[in-house]
Amino acid sequence: MLMPYSEFLRTTGLCQEQAQRAWTLISKAYPWQQHMQKASVGAEQWLTTGDSHIDRLLGGGIRMGSIVEVVGESAAGKTQFCLQLAIAAQLPRDSGGIGGDVVYVSTEGAVPTSRLATMIGPFSRAHKGMQAASIMQHIQVAELEDMESMFHALNYKIPALLATGNVRLVIIDSIAAHLRFDLDGEGSRKSQDFYKERSSLLIQLGAKFKKWAAQYSCTFVCVNQVKDVFQPQSLLRDTNDSEQSTQASGADLESEFAMVRSNKAPALGAIWASIVNVRIMLYQRRGLAPAG
Repeated sequence: MLMPYSEFLRTTGLCQEQAQRAWTLISKAYPWQQHMQKASVGAEQWLTTGDSHIDRLLGGGIRMGSIVEVVGESAAGKTQFCLQLAIAAQLPRDSGGIGGDVVYVSTEGAVPTSRLATMIGPFSRAHKGMQAASIMQHIQVAELEDMESMFHALNYKIPALLATGNVRLVIIDSIAAHLRFDLDGEGSRKSQDFYKERSSLLIQLGAKFKKWAAQYSCTFVCVNQVKDVFQPQSLLRDTNDSEQSTQASGADLESEFAMVRSNKAPALGAIWASIVNVRIMLYQRRGLAPAG
């Protein structure tokens, strides 16, 4: 059971006394839950997205201690949005920042550091006292070309960085790159074994992310890709995805969030959809001239 106390209380429908007793028992069984309990008692902390309209839609920005998914088609602005978060994180807390380091993990090629540097310039000028060199020093990047290197980083490097207490935001761009296709390179993508193995990996990742988010009061932002949806109910009938065929309620939820305009839906199925706390879906409005 991996959720903040306020969400636990709302989900279970228990009275305050019963919920507190149950929460205490869970905290004893899973000691890391105590970190989440302490965090839930104090004021919640939010990271600004750098856009007041998005912050308002999200209820204040990105809530610390959560798992956030950013999903959209190619060129929808997912990486741009994540780079903006990495920069905004450097702001003082009273300005919407989190005053901590950022780890930016790229699984789809080189991290666009030149674009990041270009974005930092106007940011540092708008916020006096924020030096571009200092901002770059607090953003650590990693480029992981295959699944083996990705899981090595998630099992060893990321936990070590989080243990320093300095890292407050981890961005993975993208979580889907090494999990949408063949796990062994021998055609298992079409077999039930592929989806079973992928489901297991996603569950393990979700448990790790939620544990670390609670323990270190950090947030994970994961970029996801999209898949084609030919019919609204095809998500429920997709026999290729075993997790979707066995998790009807999760598939229902996913179909509700399908990108109707472009017949797209988030990849990785219902298992991943049940892990994230917030899903931010980006898409381009065709035919409009870019602002500015």
